[in-house]
Amino acid sequence: MFGELARIFDYERGNGRCPSRDFLGSLEPRMRKRFAGQFCALGQYGLPYHNQERFRALGGDGKPLWEFKEHDHRVYCFRQPTKLIPGSVTIVLFNGWIKDKKGKTGEEKREIDRALNLYSEFSQEYPGFQG
Repeated sequence: MFGELARIFDYERGNGRCPSRDFLGSLEPRMRKRFAGQFCALGQYGLPYHNQERFRALGGDGKPLWEFKEHDHRVYCFRQPTKLIPGSVTIVLFNGWIKDKKGKTGEEKREIDRALNLYSEFSQEYPGFQG
């Protein structure tokens, strides 16, 4: 989905569950539209799209994941340049959650760990993934 320069997929687990689709589907239409706007911008700008406030690489233990942010809502993903079209990118969405306003918490670490586990599953299921 979403544009010539980005392909965005929800990772569906072997058991048929899809945490990112479940999360995005549970949001109020206004918030879903905000994430869709980011996905659309990514499709328009491709690989160069980066916004420290709304779409950024996670550092530290969160590598190699990226994070879409809309206020207190987060969606974690994997971002990989593709060879199909120069400057294009493939995004695989893993999970999302609503962050507590208290700043960094143990819950945030658990959600990042959950995303890393989903990334690990994805990597085992699609070794050498090239988008």
